[in-house]
Formats: sequence, structure tokens, C-alpha cells
Amino acid sequence: MSIPEFKLNPEMTLGPVSLKVKDLGSMLSFYEKDLGLVALRRDKEVVELSPSKSAEPIIVLRHVPNAEKAPDDAAGLYHYALLVPDRRSLAAAYVAIGNAGIIFDGFADHLVSEALYLTDPEGNGIEIYADRTRSHWKFDEDGYVDMTTQPLDIDSLLKEVPNARRDSLKAIADGTKVGHVHLKVTDLQRSIAFYRSVLGLDLMRYYESAAFLSVGRYHHHIGMNTWESLGGKPVERNWAGLEHLTIAVPRENLNELSTMLADSPTAHNEGNGQLFISDPDEIALIVKSS
Repeated sequence: MSIPEFKLNPEMTLGPVSLKVKDLGSMLSFYEKDLGLVALRRDKEVVELSPSKSAEPIIVLRHVPNAEKAPDDAAGLYHYALLVPDRRSLAAAYVAIGNAGIIFDGFADHLVSEALYLTDPEGNGIEIYADRTRSHWKFDEDGYVDMTTQPLDIDSLLKEVPNARRDSLKAIADGTKVGHVHLKVTDLQRSIAFYRSVLGLDLMRYYESAAFLSVGRYHHHIGMNTWESLGGKPVERNWAGLEHLTIAVPRENLNELSTMLADSPTAHNEGNGQLFISDPDEIALIVKSS
């Protein structure tokens, strides 16, 4: 498939990630009490959550009490990733989340970043991570970023926060944003082709069963894998989990994309400055004006 000249603007931002949830009460307890997020908007069906009252929402919970659990081999969300401002914020997250009694799924040093992994009460994967400065990132002769998984040096991380202040640390620091979204897909090559051809993303790292794509030479804005979902089922609307991910771009960039996709069966203009796109696994993306 040929790759068009269109690319998402490098100044694009991700978020909020919208989740369909069955038990809004338990999910709010986790996100507000354990992670310390603030509800900016709250009604019977929708809650928008942010690191602070003055920030944009990063997560939206929509209550769908009759939503069904997706099959294990289905396409959908692998995890969404919250990018904290710095390494000290990551150390604070490690301490505060641990103090809340949350059990981490794992920890990793990816060379370009350091990360904590956990899961919310309805099984949505969460990564909380801090980037290393770009001057430390390495690229090979093909332009692929050097990114792998190594053990996280937690002892070194904890040196970022003094012992005396560890009872009052904030789990999700002010300034945290959605850094990337990692998807479960059913056909890796098909999904790579789609995200390159439709959004003009660059392939930043490729493995046999996973790929990482971005704009602006970021390590990745979209990750995807077939570790559990190879040949599985596409997303169905009645499933709990990821409702859609959101990409915000300048108006001119959105207009360009809308024109390019005017006749595409995978996209339709919502008429309110938003373009709705379905990927090959029926994973929903909303591209909107920033």
C-alpha cells in the first residue's frame, strides 16, 4: 500500500481515552481515590477525569451497565499510557499507588522511557511512564528507535523522592497527559498498513508480533500487538473497555485529513469539528481540532 504525503501534525496530542465501564462506582473509587484524579464533569452516565481542576481530561468513563466483557482474544485496548512530566513524578506514582494498596502488574526500562504497569478494576491496562530526554534515544541506520524491555531500577527511582515526603505524594502529577495508546489487533500487517496510509504515521519499531508508530520521531504514539489477539474478533459495540481514543490536531490538519477521507468507508465527519475513524478491527478513533 502506498503511503500518502499526509501526516498528522507533529504537535498532535492524544487524549482523552474514553472507556465504557460496567460498574461506575468501583471505577471511580479506583481513579479518584487510588490514583487521585479529579472529576471535571460528572453526570449519571459520563465522568471526565483529569490530574487537576485546571487541566484537560485525560480519561472519560461512560457508564454502560449492560456492557459485556470482551473475549480474551478480541481486538481492543492493550493499555493506555499516561506520560508524567519527569522521573520524580514517576517515583511519586510508584510510592503513592503502592501506598493505596494497588498491586502493580510489572515495571520496565524501555531505554527511551521508564514505566510502571497496572490494571484498573475492569481489566483496562494502564502504563504510567516518564520519558528519558530525546538526546539519550538511539536510532539505527533504518531510523528505527532502540526500544526494548529491561528491568526497572526501582532503587534508583526511589532516590528521586525523600523518605520524609513519601506519605503525601501524588499518584498522577499535574501536567500528566496521554502519551500513547497500545492496541490489541488481529492482523498486525493490516493494522500497520492502515495507520500508515490513513494517518501517515511512521513505523518506529517493528517486531514479529508488535509494532510502534508515531509522528515527529516520537518513540510511539500508537503501539499494537497480536500477542493475545492474532486472528481474533474485531471490536463489538456492546463490549466494555475502550470506546475510542482521541487525537487532537490543528484545524488545517483536520481539514486536510477530512478531505482525504471524504469517500472512505472507514471515516465520517461528525459535523462538530470531529472526524470519526474506524480501524480494520473496528477500534474507534476521533480526530478533532485542537
